[in-house]
Amino acid sequence: MAGVVRTIEQKCKRCYNCVRNCPANAIKVEGGQAKVIEERCIGCGSCVKVCAQGAKEIRSSIGEVRALLKGKRPVFAALAPSFPAAFHPVKPGRVVSAVRSLGFDEVLEVAFGAELVGRVYSKLARESNGQLIITTPCPALVTYVEKYAPHLIPNLAPIVSPIIALGRAVKEKYCPEAKIVFIGPCIAKKAEIEDENLTGVVEAVLTYDELREMLEDDGIDITSQPESCFEGPHAHLARMFPVSGGLLRTAELNGDILENEVLVTEGKDNVLEIMHSLGKEFLQVKFLDILFCDGCINGPVMGANVGAFARKEIIADYVRDLCARESWEDKKHALDWYDDVDLTRRFTDRSSILPMPTEEEIRAILAQIKKTKPEDELNCGSCGYATCREKAIAVYQGLAEAEMCLPYLIDQLEENLATLEKYQQELHAAQDQLIQSEKLASMGQLAAGVAHEINNPLGTVLLYADVLLKEAGPADPKAQDLAMIVQQTRRCKAIVANLLNFARQNEVRAQPTQVNELLNDLTGECGKDPLFRDVDIVMDFDPRLPLIQADSVQLNQLFLNLLRNAAEAMPQGGTVTLRTRSSDEDLIEIVVTDTGCGIPKERMNRVFTPFFTTKPIGQGTGLGLAISYGIVKMHRGNISAKSKVGEGTTFTITLPRELSDVAVIQPEANNSYGRA
Repeated sequence: MAGVVRTIEQKCKRCYNCVRNCPANAIKVEGGQAKVIEERCIGCGSCVKVCAQGAKEIRSSIGEVRALLKGKRPVFAALAPSFPAAFHPVKPGRVVSAVRSLGFDEVLEVAFGAELVGRVYSKLARESNGQLIITTPCPALVTYVEKYAPHLIPNLAPIVSPIIALGRAVKEKYCPEAKIVFIGPCIAKKAEIEDENLTGVVEAVLTYDELREMLEDDGIDITSQPESCFEGPHAHLARMFPVSGGLLRTAELNGDILENEVLVTEGKDNVLEIMHSLGKEFLQVKFLDILFCDGCINGPVMGANVGAFARKEIIADYVRDLCARESWEDKKHALDWYDDVDLTRRFTDRSSILPMPTEEEIRAILAQIKKTKPEDELNCGSCGYATCREKAIAVYQGLAEAEMCLPYLIDQLEENLATLEKYQQELHAAQDQLIQSEKLASMGQLAAGVAHEINNPLGTVLLYADVLLKEAGPADPKAQDLAMIVQQTRRCKAIVANLLNFARQNEVRAQPTQVNELLNDLTGECGKDPLFRDVDIVMDFDPRLPLIQADSVQLNQLFLNLLRNAAEAMPQGGTVTLRTRSSDEDLIEIVVTDTGCGIPKERMNRVFTPFFTTKPIGQGTGLGLAISYGIVKMHRGNISAKSKVGEGTTFTITLPRELSDVAVIQPEANNSYGRA
């Protein structure tokens, strides 16, 4: 038997609403898709009603019914008593005509089958001898008991549902050769007619939605149909059967007979509660009338655009109107004619016990989603299960996936976003470094070419200018001009030397170096430089700063460049602060801070660009920081700058302790920076 409901995977959006509302745990989450397990499904239609995406599809019987209508045997439509509410405000008589227009030979009332079973229930209640009776018109309830509460099978009333009662009456006495198609709001009926204990009575089941689809396909306007009546035997009060308590009214059961021992309830949650209570609690109830839907007027495929209370009023008005115009005595005679129709049925234990995990296995499943402590179990229900433990059990049983936990997914998403942001920052930094390296490489090639081409001519100019300056006496009016030529030529030579130094791919001659000592010696030398006359140098060194592998000559040039830049930024004097510290086990950090004029924000992204300088023309080459940048990078470190106009600038250098890809040179005896 094919399942009556399936999942349309393209539409399933992982909301787990169907899991949350399935009373039989018949939804299996696989690959994020909520799939219906046929052997566990009871056909109640809860998943269909709650699926906002329309991802649950009911098995269609339209093709099957079309084939029956083309056959040679008569085909009768059996219309459920809830139809006046399903097609409101269309008059019931027009609905009957519209159904007949599809090609059905006759349209019968399922309510007549309800009249038949009502009689049997009345007799059963009187002869029960106090044993609990559970009514069986609801096929979803019957299937639930057979699959999940088999201990209650002896309490199920051995009576068929109204549609099966009508089918047997038709085939035994009214028209034995007829084929019968039930039309109603119930999905479970599709499975009921295929039950091994009931097969051959009803040939097909159409939902109201399928009926509407057939009418639309055939171009039948239900509102323009003439009013007509049902064929076959007619019902009476059993037309109230789809309303809660309708069976009791039909069977004429009341408090005078069973005296506070009758319980009428409907709805998935109430049904589950009473099912779990039976056998565990002391209940005085002797007659239990329950429906999985809130009355058949609230079946999963009613399709009506009116509320539950309005539907009840519509049915009540319809029944009152017919009862006022029809003779009950004539109907009683018809019921007597069918009194010998067999309305009994049997039930089958179809239970299957799922394996249960041990406590250790439950904890292991919870640990997969980082629920290691009781307070981690939020029991939010977002996965479709009431508690985290229930979900863990479902995971063990193959009904769920551990990753269905919404809080876990949110935590994972936040972690992934944080990781992604970190990677983006690293990528941006790498891109910036790559751009800077490409600039330096291209500028280095250009600088090497320019230096090579102009170095020799500059040497010639300087040589002859020096000769002319020596030949000219102090009183010679050309002496001042010649001195200017010599000065500027030497400046050009210095620029060329810097260009060659910048362009040269220097080898890092790494050896154990104590940065604190290197900086201390360097500041002593700076103190003799007139540039630092009004500059105070403050040293804040970490005494536990470890040795690093570095080229002390290059580091000396790096720090000298930074110190000279700081002093030049404070022509009126100021303070330069040198700080060192261990950043972590693998890095050290050197910070150079001045109280100078600062660098405008718009120029900060160019501070390491070759030939960029904030100094007046003739006072700087713009290569100092570019060379410093190159030295840091050759040492596999990083350098960054922060500045605020009027407050000063800070350069931060991080250097690794080890240079794994550089050969380390053992310290010479007179190297003051290589002390252990």
